[in-house]
Amino acid sequence: MFATPVNRLSITFAIAAFALIGCKGHGSSSNAIPQALTNWTWEAGTQAASSPGYYPAQGTATSTGQPTGRTDAMSWWLDSTGQFWVFSGTGASNDMWSFNVSSKQWTWVSGENPSSAILAPGVYGTSGTGAAANSPGQRVAGATWVDSGGNLWLFGGYGVDANGLAGYLNDVWSFNTTTGWWTWEGNNAAQQNAGKLAATPSLGTPNVAAASNQPTPRSYAAHWNSAGNLYMFGGLSYLNNAVVVQNDLWQFNPTTKLWTYIGTAPVSPATGPSPNPTGVYGTLGASTALTIPGGRQAATTWTDNSGNLWLFGGTGIDGNGANGKLNDLWKYSTSGTSANQWTWVSGANTVNTVGVYGTNAVAAPTNQPGARSGAVAWVDSSNNFWLFGGY
Repeated sequence: MFATPVNRLSITFAIAAFALIGCKGHGSSSNAIPQALTNWTWEAGTQAASSPGYYPAQGTATSTGQPTGRTDAMSWWLDSTGQFWVFSGTGASNDMWSFNVSSKQWTWVSGENPSSAILAPGVYGTSGTGAAANSPGQRVAGATWVDSGGNLWLFGGYGVDANGLAGYLNDVWSFNTTTGWWTWEGNNAAQQNAGKLAATPSLGTPNVAAASNQPTPRSYAAHWNSAGNLYMFGGLSYLNNAVVVQNDLWQFNPTTKLWTYIGTAPVSPATGPSPNPTGVYGTLGASTALTIPGGRQAATTWTDNSGNLWLFGGTGIDGNGANGKLNDLWKYSTSGTSANQWTWVSGANTVNTVGVYGTNAVAAPTNQPGARSGAVAWVDSSNNFWLFGGY
């Protein structure tokens, strides 16, 4: 039902560093779109696809250094330093780069040059101990977030394990932007292995953190940063000898380094996650303990000012069990009367819905983006959600 990206690690695509302007979901501000946001500026990168990049000395910012062209890379943004960070991806190795938005310069921070290390394996070192030699293996579509101390975190993806084997991963890493060192934060040696070799997932007791808890290996999971914790939903994984999508919700605390399975999905701790689960939509705008999005991958996410989690679209399962592109919008409340419940906010409960554009730059209750996956999104200072492109 779902294709596995077995060959994607060796394909090269183009990359550029840019600010994206697209569709807007309104928060508390006015409907007016500033004129300055209608213009594009080419900031860096080449005009040619499949760029080989340029790798100067590590740790040195230059006007000529730049990553190779790539897609499905892991990325982070640090407001405190004005730095954009990018790691690995298709067309890359296990290289980590930072981009300074003031100087418009790239710095190759760590990892291998793709020209000398294709499908670079992970170097895990000692759990909980950072080292200059440590690095996650090359991968695509892992989940990322930033903790309250400004450290970068990474979970899983589809990539290369400690033995050089490709598959789905469920390892957890942190990156210290001051030392430039990676730390493997896992507690199970099997997390260094990919795909079917990975340890059997353990849900534990729902809503209770435990050292033995761990999600299934996966890529393209929906993920959020709320109060410095990672929330992760669904994604593409390998279960019951098949590639499937899931709809389980997890939380990872970077202080305790413990996973918690949040018991909102109809999942049995005894049997584990269900493959390709159907969405339970309920009534539009109403939250209950039973409503939940269907299994999916490559959804678009953001966190609002209250710490609630928002989910849009992706490729997955609708309310009738059909597989395709989705345009449903969901909210997961982290507090209040609807705490720990999903609400279907807008969009269709069926796959492959056509978009309704309305009048350009004019909000309307009938407007809706078409079904898509892999869209780019961000939130502005007025708590408006912006959406660009997708497949």
